[in-house]
Amino acid sequence: MEEFCWFLPPKNQDAAEGPPAAAGAAMLALCEAVQVPGFAMAFYDALATAGEGTPPPSLLALLADDALLLAPVEHQDGWRGLLLAEDTAAGQERVFRLADDPQRLVTLQVPTAPDAAAPAWAAADSWLPIVRSVDSNSLPPALPPESM
Repeated sequence: MEEFCWFLPPKNQDAAEGPPAAAGAAMLALCEAVQVPGFAMAFYDALATAGEGTPPPSLLALLADDALLLAPVEHQDGWRGLLLAEDTAAGQERVFRLADDPQRLVTLQVPTAPDAAAPAWAAADSWLPIVRSVDSNSLPPALPPESM
C-alpha cells in the first residue's frame, strides 16, 4: 500500500519515498493553468512538496475526465508517467488530451486499480498502452456462407 499512498507514514523513515519531482512540478504547473481535475487535488500536498523548486517537464500531463498522467513520456506503443485516477477509469480505455496541446488526443488503456475500494488512486511509473483503433478503410471480415 505504501507504493500508492504517499500520505501514509513509511514503515522505515530512511526508505521514505514520495512522488517523482517531475510529476510534482507538472502538478504545480497544471494548478497555475487551472487544469487539474478535482479528484487529483487529493494528491496535491505530496506532489507540491515533491515538485517544489523543480522546473516543470516539457510535457506536463495527459488529461482525461477521470484520469491524469503526470510528466508523461511517450513511447512507440504507449505512455509512461505518474497516474492519478478515479475508480471509474480503472481497467478502462480513456481518451486523453495533451495539457499543452488540447487538439492532440490519444486513447490509452488505464491499468487496473491497486485497491478496488479506493475512490481515487495514484501509481508511479505507470504504463498506459495505446489502444489501436480499427482502420475505418479496412474491409469487414468475410461472412461464413449460410448453411442450407
